[in-house]
Amino acid sequence: MSENKKKISLFNMLSYGTADLLYSLFNGIFGGLYYIFWEVVVGLDIIIITLAYTIFAVWNIINDPIFGYIADRPRKFWSRLGKRYPWFIIGGIPAILFLAVIFSPPYLDPVDAAWIYFAWILISLCIYELFYTMTQLSHTALFPDKFQLDSERRKGGFWRMLLAVLGTAIGFIIPPLLIDVTNPSSFVSMAWIFVVVNLVIFTASIPGHRESKDLKDRYVREQENRESVSFFHTLKIVVTHKNFMVLILVFLMDGIIAVSLTASIQYVTLYILEEPPSSAILILVPFILAVIVSLFPWLLLSQKMKNNRKMLILGVFLNTIGLLPFMFTQTTIGFIIAAFILGIGGGAIRIGTNPVLADAIDEAVADSGKHIEGSFMGVYTFFTRFSLIAQGWIFAITHTLTGFDPFSPTQTEFAQFGIRLHTALIPMILTLIALVVFALVYDLNPEKTKEIKEKLKELNL
Repeated sequence: MSENKKKISLFNMLSYGTADLLYSLFNGIFGGLYYIFWEVVVGLDIIIITLAYTIFAVWNIINDPIFGYIADRPRKFWSRLGKRYPWFIIGGIPAILFLAVIFSPPYLDPVDAAWIYFAWILISLCIYELFYTMTQLSHTALFPDKFQLDSERRKGGFWRMLLAVLGTAIGFIIPPLLIDVTNPSSFVSMAWIFVVVNLVIFTASIPGHRESKDLKDRYVREQENRESVSFFHTLKIVVTHKNFMVLILVFLMDGIIAVSLTASIQYVTLYILEEPPSSAILILVPFILAVIVSLFPWLLLSQKMKNNRKMLILGVFLNTIGLLPFMFTQTTIGFIIAAFILGIGGGAIRIGTNPVLADAIDEAVADSGKHIEGSFMGVYTFFTRFSLIAQGWIFAITHTLTGFDPFSPTQTEFAQFGIRLHTALIPMILTLIALVVFALVYDLNPEKTKEIKEKLKELNL
């Protein structure tokens, strides 16, 4: 545990957390604009859009645990380059480029060339996801090793979430200012402007992902003493840990909230408020401000509580109930207030997420006697990626059943109700059910996590 004796500098924490800024920016651009671009701007049938999205999500689900396993397999370069750092670097730049490709299709008739567009979406999405997985999974798998003390995990988690919120702000606020739903080329320009921005951010994140000499030495020791373990045996180790799996359940449902809300904002702006895309800022800014303002008070509460389980329960509950006002408000002012309320809960869940995830991984590592964080994060991502499939079909079904017309600037009241359903009500109900299950099953309290850390020390892990 010599890694713990060296204090992690603020600069290093910020550099590490800058990757969360980048991924949130990715999610803001992709999650916020994918459906509105292909359904409304290009005019492609939503079933074709969702079919491509579903296949992409399945590929996403499959490649995450496989890559996690590959990344954990002993390599000769660990002693020189580190275990996570090389993959983080390899995946970063291609992911940035292919995010732009998704929004840069050729100009074709959306009916006659529907399957050409289908192929464009599917291929660009799958390549993007392959490299995104390399960099993002390597980033998250490094967290438990890099931040081993509870205090450092909370501080590191705080800076990660603060920078992630900043990325969310950039990803949600700036792109709508650069696009015009009547001009497809504006999306292309926006996407390639952000290639430059994303490359700068990625460069800033590199120092925080270079593993220390102590950590590299530990990797080498583990290689020397480690027996070869098959992929399926590793998968079994991961999925048999109830605390880790029930945590995945609640994050899966909360993920449906995130992706549904992200993709719904432009629909709310265009078809409920009947305002241009840039007006989404009026909803997004109060949400982001509330998250930022509430992060530090939630961090102080978390440090005082010293109970990661309770903090996450509180955060998920507030973040879920905060969706309820979106079902009823009719005016811009109402959505501003609703967004601010939701942002307060958003701050709480962002403080509670990383420490609980690290605790669950610690327990599994202590039980298995193996540092296979990449495999854990691969399985974590495997299950949470089902939120993409759920969101896609929630959109497709509600739009079909409620008569949404992408070619009309106005929608019927029933179609507007469908938008509210996939914005708030359906994700809220699913997440509340998962939260009840989590509260009943997850049992890592402060006393138990302390015992786990002591066991890790005894095992020299």
